Amino acid sequence: MRADRFDQALGIAHRWFLDQVGEVATIQYVTAPADLAWWDQDTGPPLITSGMDESGSVAITLYRKFIAFTVPDNALLPETLYELLITEWATLTGQRVSDVDPSL
Repeated sequence: MRADRFDQALGIAHRWFLDQVGEVATIQYVTAPADLAWWDQDTGPPLITSGMDESGSVAITLYRKFIAFTVPDNALLPETLYELLITEWATLTGQRVSDVDPSL
């Protein structure tokens, strides 16, 4: 049941993201990274990561397990996911969040 709510929230956030920036990135989510040791040096697990390949394609990865622990209120999940996506996109493209979405 919880996974269904996450999927619904991600669908909403993804539509909002597409409305704001267009079809510019592949958005995927995983339950947890295969190797958890890569974030041990940080103070906490990642909620989102991104990168560009040689062709300039962008891939944004959301870590569902870590987001679910951080955002226990499902009503806030679409907004939280959207904000994560927009913030990651702004960082990746060298913009401010307010440049990408003035309402944030």
